Amino acid sequence: MSFLSQAVTANSDIFKLGVIEVTAESGEEKFSDKETITAEDIDRYNRNDVASALNLLPGVSIQNLGQRNERLIFIRGFNSRQVPLFMDGIPVYVPYDGNVDLNRFTTFDIGQIDVSKGNASVMYGPNTLGGSINLISRRPTKELEGNLTLGMGMDSQFDDNTYQTALNVGSNQGWGYIQGGFSFLDRQSWRLSDDFNSTASEDGGIRENSGNTDYKGSVKVALTPNETDEYAVGFNKQNGRKDTPPYAGTDSSVQTRYWRWPYWDKESIFFMSRTQFADVHTIKLRAYHDTFKNSLMSFDDSSYSRITRPFAFDSQYNDYTFGSGIEYVNTWFNHHEIKLGFNYKQDVHREIDNLDTSTHVNTRPKTPEERSADEYFSYAIEDVYTPVDAWRFVFGASYDRQHRLQAQNWANTEMQSFPLSNKDAYNAQGAAFYELFKDFIVHASLAHKTRFPTIKDRYSFRLGNALPSPDLQSEKALNYEFGVDGKAIGMLDYGAAIFFNQIDSAIEEVTLDRSFCIAQGLNPRCFQQQNIGEQENLGIELYTTVNINDEWRFHANYTWLDRNNITNPDIKPLDTIKHKVFASVEYEPFKYLRLLASAEYNSDRFSDTLGVRVADEFVIANLKATFPVHDNFSAEFGVNNVTDENFAYQEGFPEQGRNYFANLNLRY
Repeated sequence: MSFLSQAVTANSDIFKLGVIEVTAESGEEKFSDKETITAEDIDRYNRNDVASALNLLPGVSIQNLGQRNERLIFIRGFNSRQVPLFMDGIPVYVPYDGNVDLNRFTTFDIGQIDVSKGNASVMYGPNTLGGSINLISRRPTKELEGNLTLGMGMDSQFDDNTYQTALNVGSNQGWGYIQGGFSFLDRQSWRLSDDFNSTASEDGGIRENSGNTDYKGSVKVALTPNETDEYAVGFNKQNGRKDTPPYAGTDSSVQTRYWRWPYWDKESIFFMSRTQFADVHTIKLRAYHDTFKNSLMSFDDSSYSRITRPFAFDSQYNDYTFGSGIEYVNTWFNHHEIKLGFNYKQDVHREIDNLDTSTHVNTRPKTPEERSADEYFSYAIEDVYTPVDAWRFVFGASYDRQHRLQAQNWANTEMQSFPLSNKDAYNAQGAAFYELFKDFIVHASLAHKTRFPTIKDRYSFRLGNALPSPDLQSEKALNYEFGVDGKAIGMLDYGAAIFFNQIDSAIEEVTLDRSFCIAQGLNPRCFQQQNIGEQENLGIELYTTVNINDEWRFHANYTWLDRNNITNPDIKPLDTIKHKVFASVEYEPFKYLRLLASAEYNSDRFSDTLGVRVADEFVIANLKATFPVHDNFSAEFGVNNVTDENFAYQEGFPEQGRNYFANLNLRY
């Protein structure tokens, strides 16, 4: 289902080998609790990165790891480590910490985003505690097709500060196809709201150290010898760099960091196939190798020129992941589609600190390479049972195993090894869908899901800010959902869902006592990843989309979320909001003009578990005008944060003030 577009089309222009949760061969989506963001949705709201695109959905809120300048998301109270990211069904999160900076993933080459909340298919593999996010690439449908986007952005003073270019080209010859894409986005800096009050490390105006650059290229080649079989090889490459704006809040205990990431690079190669035998047997294969390299430089001060003080460093990651999977689908039995799946993955993290470089003064000693590694096995079974047209049941179960292969730490002039152990996990889930009357679906689901703690969860000192937790246990969750989705009189989509998540052995970043931190040789304000006990998330989601007539279109969604730490109520829930509202109105007065207004409300949120740091509630509004000069050519101009709201997703890390954009779009 799609909350934004009134109906989900057959989507023949998406890479179907990358779709994990296929609900029907015909493309019918009525018996699914999977939510879809289409390429049309992304273009309509100009969501150029994955985080902002996901934020269109109810139940989703943005998280900003300000000290790292990483954009993550929460889904129904589950963070990005608990809701992993996939690209065409392949896991793409960083091996070390299970996160990935969603701002580094642009959306120019995405055909569709599938989001599952709480009840993600067991065919994804391990760690889908709170759901899954699958970015599905494009697939050409014509002999020659392409689109080109050129754009620029300006701050509130109309100084140009952002440039973007994206090109996608494809060809489908029937027996095979090729799809390629390239995108470039450069932001030199951005400007704060005029309502921002200056602090010790931020005087307002242009945000200090706020630039980033991202390149992305991809190519996919496939053979399609008949209507059912497909064999594809693909290659994706991302190169980027980013700055980290310093803390600009009022809490004196937060250490100001002067960080830059000279490179943030990711490279992937994959093979996928689907082969059908005797009409009732299908085998799907996938294999992949993914590398992730980045450099993080911490400087002495705002001159960003010296690495000499105790907290300064030059760290480089050289991580990689490789894996494979096989899925067997059987439709031999009437009304059943049975799937058997196996997934294997190995994550390797390699880190070296303080390499010499000619770009700055570095007096810190170089350290040997630290290496950590985990491997995962997942065995899964799933049955989709459709006894009659009005009913569908989906049952799934899996057994997952984590082997902790290696964990090193360089300390006191020697290489130390953390204790290792292996962990097992079991997952089971079921969902039921019933069409009570035409175009009105009632659905309910229950899922028992698990997540293994990452290498960083267990072993990282976080640059002297954290105490390691090598004995962390796996998180477990029971996810309940009941909902309805409907259509009415050909113009209205609507729906509601109530969900309840009971999380056991929940892992949370707990702030430790100041004197204890000092005694351990850590920074005075330190923390530890801990299994804090039982946690509960309760919430409601509502949405509606109304195509009033050919000229007017309205969409709105609302989320209410209540997170509670049952074991220790004094630990505040980090970075999540209780209320979120998103609404938009689109008006097309005549053929050559479309106007769009949208607004979003977020309630306040805690930025530490003590409740000292709080990011205030806010409302931001956006306007856009599109001029479709020709069926294949359009121009658009827009204003984001129209009221120049001074807002933040994390206390001390304010977001952009009013800014403008202009784009040209050409399609062939």
